[in-house]
Amino acid sequence: MYKALSRLKKGEKGFTLIELLVVIAIIAILAAIAIPQFAAYRMRSYNAAAESDVRNLKTSMEAYFADHQQYP
Repeated sequence: MYKALSRLKKGEKGFTLIELLVVIAIIAILAAIAIPQFAAYRMRSYNAAAESDVRNLKTSMEAYFADHQQYP
């Protein structure tokens, strides 16, 4: 049993510093691409919410006009 464990330890190798730096660089590049896209999606969602609110206000005002024959 001890021989098998010692053989595994000898064959094990960890990641080198270069490999870790390459992975970090790839993650940084992906983040640099994703973060501006996320900000654009947020802005589009805020605009869509505002447009929806304006449409709801218009509908409410038209309903008020239908009941009272004047706008508030």
